Amino acid sequence: MEHLDDILPEWLLGTLEPARRDAAARHLDGCAHCRAELTRLTPAVDALGALVEPVAPPAESLQRLMEQMEGPGRFARQAGKVAALLDVAEARARELLESMSDPSSWMPGPVEGVELMPVETGPAREGMMAAIVRLQPGARYPRHTHLGREWNLVLEGGFREDSGHEVWPGDELEKADGSLHDFTALQGPACICVSVLDGVTSFEDLADGA
Repeated sequence: MEHLDDILPEWLLGTLEPARRDAAARHLDGCAHCRAELTRLTPAVDALGALVEPVAPPAESLQRLMEQMEGPGRFARQAGKVAALLDVAEARARELLESMSDPSSWMPGPVEGVELMPVETGPAREGMMAAIVRLQPGARYPRHTHLGREWNLVLEGGFREDSGHEVWPGDELEKADGSLHDFTALQGPACICVSVLDGVTSFEDLADGA
């Protein structure tokens, strides 16, 4: 990386994307010229804040923000992916995502800490089983074999397979016919994912209460 003159203002404003910011940080560690330029620019950027008069946000702004972050509508941005996975209209996918806020939509899963919300698929997925799965942090989905292919889309939280592979919001995971694994929900918000199975699963350790 050459000198950072063109992006130092973005560095100071905090608007660099993570990858570029990490590269710039490494460059600054070894470049006295850029550190000096950063020192020169800092007072000017800091002064920008004094030019803007603070404005109190409307009282309802916090409520709207919290609804977007924690309410049923927070999954709306993933409706397109859910619709494609289930082969349903995007409007129907939004309805399914909003229905997750209704406690009566959920049924107990195969082990404690796991809940299921069965959903219907479209014509391209006819005959397949589909559900939205919710795992509380630390809950382990028991070891099982896929007798058929399975597709998963994580909406919130995440999980770690027994192989160590982690899956996070927005990630998709496909399991091949005959594959064997278990997984555990990561700490943080509950892990919520949409799963479609073309076949069945065979659990190995439910009899042991695992």
